[in-house]
Amino acid sequence: MSGDDVVVRAAVPQDDPERVFDVLWQLAPGDSRPDADRLACAWRDLHAQAGRRLLLAVAGDTFVGTLDTLVAPNLTHGARPYMVVENVVVAPTWRRRGVARVLMLAALEYATAAGCYKVQLVSNAARTEAHRFYASIGFAQSAVGYRRYLTTAP
Repeated sequence: MSGDDVVVRAAVPQDDPERVFDVLWQLAPGDSRPDADRLACAWRDLHAQAGRRLLLAVAGDTFVGTLDTLVAPNLTHGARPYMVVENVVVAPTWRRRGVARVLMLAALEYATAAGCYKVQLVSNAARTEAHRFYASIGFAQSAVGYRRYLTTAP
């Protein structure tokens, strides 16, 4: 899937996790960067996890956006899986150019192909602009979400 000189593709183990993290860091710029070994381990684990697909928006050879998906097996709804979406990030200079839209449409296409009965995501309550975007592509606020952070980053 592509748009505005951006191609969306699944990340592969050969991609550089440091370059991917450069985009993801936009979500939490106050977080400390994981050391190279910890990042490499997480990268290997991500690719080994069944049902996991990290989508990358790529312009030329530059990563400009990410969207992380997990298709989870399920016993309800006819035993159809569901998809969880996390870490939707677009690099600041690429925002408002349709990058998030092509990422989300690619995720929805993947969820449909996987037979998912729903796609769910959570978004920080303060991100009202993101909420308008999600509504514009057919998502509805239909639940109250809760989180409990267990630890702080090392």
